[in-house]
Amino acid sequence: MFESIMWKYMDEERKLLSDLIEKEEIKNKIRQIDGTRSIYFVAHGSSYNAAMSIAPFITRLTGIRTYVYTPSNFRYNAISIDEEDKTYTRVLGISQTGTSRGVLEALEDAKAKGYGIIGITAVKDSPLEKLSDVTLDLCCGNEDSNAKTKGYSSTLVLLMMIGIELSRSIDKASYYDELKEEISKLDEVRDDTIRWCEEHRYGIGMENLYVIGNGMNFASAMEGQLKVMETMCIPTMFNDIEEFSHGMHRSLNERSYVLLLNAGCDQELVEKTRDYLEEKKIRVLEINGEKKVDRENVINVGHYPKTASLLAIIMAIQAISAFVPEINGLDPNRNANNDYTDFVETRVG
Repeated sequence: MFESIMWKYMDEERKLLSDLIEKEEIKNKIRQIDGTRSIYFVAHGSSYNAAMSIAPFITRLTGIRTYVYTPSNFRYNAISIDEEDKTYTRVLGISQTGTSRGVLEALEDAKAKGYGIIGITAVKDSPLEKLSDVTLDLCCGNEDSNAKTKGYSSTLVLLMMIGIELSRSIDKASYYDELKEEISKLDEVRDDTIRWCEEHRYGIGMENLYVIGNGMNFASAMEGQLKVMETMCIPTMFNDIEEFSHGMHRSLNERSYVLLLNAGCDQELVEKTRDYLEEKKIRVLEINGEKKVDRENVINVGHYPKTASLLAIIMAIQAISAFVPEINGLDPNRNANNDYTDFVETRVG
């Protein structure tokens, strides 16, 4: 157990996130885009999930209209951008390596049409940085793993910083204070999750997983689905708690695993869903970002209302995604059709 390089990257998160929110250089760069009225996010995979999670947060704090697209969907379906005033519109591409071909091609198209380009990457002098008018550094360093952990958390924090810095109506210090408190507890969340999983021998023989979330943590459900799929290489699904009853619930059986993400939205429905799954003997684990509750199948991660406990919930998901394959004798970072991305040339350079 605990041999995957993913654990090393999770160990790094608390310090790198603490350092990230203190970087005045990044805050100054964010202020360069003050006056923006709309942002079109373009990203793949985990970066897309992070943008989906934080886009509403940015709009709520700043009034900036936000839209989130995969690169292909942006190129073919982002019709509304043609109605925007280019002076006040930015296309923001996210690629941890700075080499994602789809992101770069979408941004090249947008730049050719006259839109300002913002890049978020962890690699200096990458193709993304060279293409961008303003580049924001994730400051997370290299991450040699199929399933990204620290890069995802860094993306969440950096995007939240955009919302905080560009807002004119909030107490910015209070948001940063809560973030600092949440970040300071991430190691504790990871360790509590590991202890719970060890005690319950969680995930042995896991064949499928459903992840259910809502609010800002709907995208956390998307990320949880992706993380376990990447590390266990099994079918995984995600859904919004209100949509779960519209078909997905019918596929549950005694072999199903369900991760239920709770950060206060639709609280009654979350509790009813948990109780129903327990009654049906379906293996449901609640990751609770609300007030602490004492239940056997609940991992309490702390209550951080300004950010919906995003970082803490994601840390628990990351720990589970590394723990479950290892308890099944598998390397979370093993080769599983890895040659596909080379075959279709998803990266440049």
